[in-house]
Amino acid sequence: MTQENFADLVLIFHFGIVIFITSLFVIIPVGYKFEWKWPRNMKLRSIHLFLIFLVTTETVFGLTCPLTLIEHNLRGIFISNTFVNIWLQKLLYWNFPKEFFLISYIVCLMWTIFMWKKFPPSNKKKNVLDTE
Repeated sequence: MTQENFADLVLIFHFGIVIFITSLFVIIPVGYKFEWKWPRNMKLRSIHLFLIFLVTTETVFGLTCPLTLIEHNLRGIFISNTFVNIWLQKLLYWNFPKEFFLISYIVCLMWTIFMWKKFPPSNKKKNVLDTE
């Protein structure tokens, strides 16, 4: 496996984290409405809260995401031409002012904290995939 391929894997993993964070903004309230058990899972919710808190903190302090740094270091350049990189870069990295991301991440963090109050996670030890 070349460094370019490994950089693509890091990018795919990074994209997966973005999908995880953003999808739970919608899935948690929907899961409560349909009385699913897994959106109440404490580990899942804690990981979600930690990740959005981390992203917001990075943005507040002007830090670059460690996954972005790893990917760029593996590529040895800041622009790559692999198919995976071209399309995921377009989906993951938007060309907006830093203030846009700062405000967006703060709103998302506030939404996540609100969901902890409105749709609290459960401490019960149950199967994460239990949908009853």
